[in-house]
Amino acid sequence: MDLLTQDLWAIVLAGLPLKSTITSKLVCKQWKSLVESPFFRDLFLSHHQNSYSSSWSFMCRGCETETMAHYGSDSWNLKRSLGSYISSFLSEKFENRQGRVVAYTDVGLILIHVVTNQSFYVANPVSRQCVEILPRDGPRETFWILGIATRTQDGVVLGYKVVLLKTNFSFLVYSSETGLWSLETVRFPFSFVSQEFNNPISLNGQLHWLAHNLEHQDFVVSVDFYAATGTGPDRCRATPFPDLDKNPKFKRVCSTSQGFLMYMNIVSEQNKEDKLCLWRLKCGEWQLVSEISPAFIEANMYYIPLGINPIDAKTVYFWSGDRNHQCLLSVNLHNGEFVLHNELERTSEGRVLSSVDGPRDMEYVLESHFSSFVLPQWLHCFPSAVRNVQN
Repeated sequence: MDLLTQDLWAIVLAGLPLKSTITSKLVCKQWKSLVESPFFRDLFLSHHQNSYSSSWSFMCRGCETETMAHYGSDSWNLKRSLGSYISSFLSEKFENRQGRVVAYTDVGLILIHVVTNQSFYVANPVSRQCVEILPRDGPRETFWILGIATRTQDGVVLGYKVVLLKTNFSFLVYSSETGLWSLETVRFPFSFVSQEFNNPISLNGQLHWLAHNLEHQDFVVSVDFYAATGTGPDRCRATPFPDLDKNPKFKRVCSTSQGFLMYMNIVSEQNKEDKLCLWRLKCGEWQLVSEISPAFIEANMYYIPLGINPIDAKTVYFWSGDRNHQCLLSVNLHNGEFVLHNELERTSEGRVLSSVDGPRDMEYVLESHFSSFVLPQWLHCFPSAVRNVQN
């Protein structure tokens, strides 16, 4: 074994699942240096380019339950869902479940809040990487937890910011690059009667949430926490929803897919057929991605939107049924076909689609928010400026 060159070791290790590769870093300093090198990352991604890109789950905000899980055939080769990794991590790390997940991301990170000492933890529950963020020195302050904004390049997290809201558009921000808290103010371009800070979405360094203007129209608020410091329009935008002139069936909620903020709804127009429409937000404007009239609209089914497949934007998901029988409904946006899924189901490609321990009360589901949590294709180390990293 000692006679193998570093190139040969790289070829051998690159053939392993990502979770096994993580473990191999503990063998010796040479392997650790090799696995963390850009050369090995490119080799690994090239070797696994034909595998399904990532495991992911829909998490129900508030009760921290997993409504749906997709895992099994990807570079991580996980044998169980992401929700189970989160729950086991919380049980091991925090006594009496004092740690509560308050934000999920599409880069494998979660934000945990501990109320007793007002500290935060940024963690990857699968790799068990975790860093504690202590509150800012000084008197205790009242704040609203918004979430975590991440800065990425080629799938690698370069930095993150924990964002708290003090007052309207006055933010307390912790930066992994400085290790410090700072106070930032953003000027908003419109007047609003209310904003929904309880379910912000993290994407590409920005946090997005819903707001309602004086005419009670719905907007998406987007604040870029990695834009140049200032209060200009590039830092904060308010984008009206694309179907304000129509009658949407569901409350307006966004999700993410393939690096974009997405919005779907069933819209009705007078003397026209109901249509399931999907839009994506690009360069500050909504683009219509899909517009179909799927058969399930006509099937007299009761359904609630969960979200869009974060990897494949042609598939959307609904929670369907009544108090006696509930199941997962997936809809193909290319042909309008829909499938009612059993509790556990394995697809022909080896991937697992599972409706797991989500809430069973339809009224609760109707009032809940769902966040997608996605593992990256590559295990990035926490940014080097962050100290006190715990494995």
